[in-house]
Amino acid sequence: MVRQEMAVHLKLLLIHTTILSLVSALTLPSQVSPKSIIKLSSSTTEPGSGSLVTPASTASKDTDSELAVYRYINSNTGTCILLQADAVVEVNFLLNNLDEQADSYIPKDALVDGNCKNEDASFLSISWKGYRLLLNFAKTPGGERWYIDNVELAVSPDLYQLRGIQTHGKLIKLYHKEILIPTPIGKSYACEEVDIDLIPDEEDNPPPGLRGSLLLRKLQLQPFIYKGENFEAAFECKPQRTHLDETAPIAVGSTLAIAVLMTVTGYGIFRYFKIKNVQYNTME
Repeated sequence: MVRQEMAVHLKLLLIHTTILSLVSALTLPSQVSPKSIIKLSSSTTEPGSGSLVTPASTASKDTDSELAVYRYINSNTGTCILLQADAVVEVNFLLNNLDEQADSYIPKDALVDGNCKNEDASFLSISWKGYRLLLNFAKTPGGERWYIDNVELAVSPDLYQLRGIQTHGKLIKLYHKEILIPTPIGKSYACEEVDIDLIPDEEDNPPPGLRGSLLLRKLQLQPFIYKGENFEAAFECKPQRTHLDETAPIAVGSTLAIAVLMTVTGYGIFRYFKIKNVQYNTME
C-alpha cells in the first residue's frame, strides 16, 4: 500500500513538472527584452531599413511646392549637401513647475552654411531667427554608407516663447548623438516622416525638464554629392514594424496552462482517493 501511495505521489510530481514546462513554453516566446523595444512614433522608421527606387530627375521639378529645399554649394564642386523637408523643431521645458513648449517651423529662406572639404565628414548648418540646426554627416569606415553622426539644435533664450528660463546668458542646446539613417554612398535618403528626439547634455547645466524634437516631413536628404545638382536615386525608408500586443498571447497561454493544471490535479486527486477506497475495500 505504501509503495502504491509513493507511486501516486511520484506521478503527481511528474504531472506538475510537465505543467510548469508547458507554462514556460507558452509564455516565454511572448516576452520581450527591454533592450529590444525601440521607442518609436507610429510613423518613424527604423534607421537604414529601405530599398532603392527611381531617382528624381531634378529637385526643382519633383519637389513639393510646400517643401523647403536647403542647398549648400561648395565653391569647387558645386552642390555637395541637399536637404528637402517640411521641418519643425520643438523645445519643451519646465517653468514654475508647469510644462511649457516653444516650437518653430524652419522657414524656406533660412540661412544655409556648411563644410564639404573633408571627403569622409561634412556638416550642414541652417539658421533662422533665434535658432540654429546643425547636422553632422560621416561615412562608415569602408566608405559604403553615409549617415547622420550628430544633430545639434541651439536656441536663443531671448526668444519670447522661452521667457523666464534661467540660462545665465547661454544658448539652449539639445542633441541627438546616435547614428541616424545609414544610406548607401551615392544615394539620397527619402522618408515620409522622421521624428528625432533631442536631449540636453548635463555638462551644459540645462534648465529643468529640457528636451526637444526635430520633425522632418517628406524628407529627402543627401550629403557627399560629387556630380550634378540634384538628388540621386533615393534609398526609401520602410514603415517601422509595430510591436505585437503581448497581452493576448500571455493571457491565452496562462489560461490554458491553468486549465490543464486544474484538470490534471483533479484527476490525480480522484485517482488517489479511488486507490485508497479500493485498498480499504480489499482489506475488508
